[in-house]
Amino acid sequence: MSEQKSIEGTLNQVLGGEALKNALDFTAFLRANAFSFEDNPDEHEEGKWSGAIGGTVGDSIGYMYINSGENYPDPWNIWLNEYDFDDDGSAEDGELKEFLWGNVNECTRCNPNWETCGGGDKMILGKEFKNLCHSPMFFYMPDAQNMEKLKRLLLKIKQKRG
Repeated sequence: MSEQKSIEGTLNQVLGGEALKNALDFTAFLRANAFSFEDNPDEHEEGKWSGAIGGTVGDSIGYMYINSGENYPDPWNIWLNEYDFDDDGSAEDGELKEFLWGNVNECTRCNPNWETCGGGDKMILGKEFKNLCHSPMFFYMPDAQNMEKLKRLLLKIKQKRG
């Protein structure tokens, strides 16, 4: 199964309406801006797609997960591992700073096999947060307005990475 068919095909299977439009728009944005994908072949079940965004698993900007199963918070989720987009951490873009602070992801010990992951305290753009997941930003079914902020953030992170 090709990467494109896997992502867009799964989105078309799982989502509908505005959520589908937003997810397809986001995927097109990632492709247009040369953000790499590394999918997880273990997740190639019907109605699922999982993979790294902007790098390889273990060294990526984040992850995207599409899941039609009932045991997941939402059928389309995005996690970010990286969130610092200013060299000095001051985050001149106040709107993005507030957006990130509103989407911090507390550790829920979702995987009992990850003994050392998550649950740490992190300083995110000048504000301290307790007990955060190893992927500290979590976006559940982002709407069009939040997608635009997420895109701006990803472009800033990519620029910082070089």
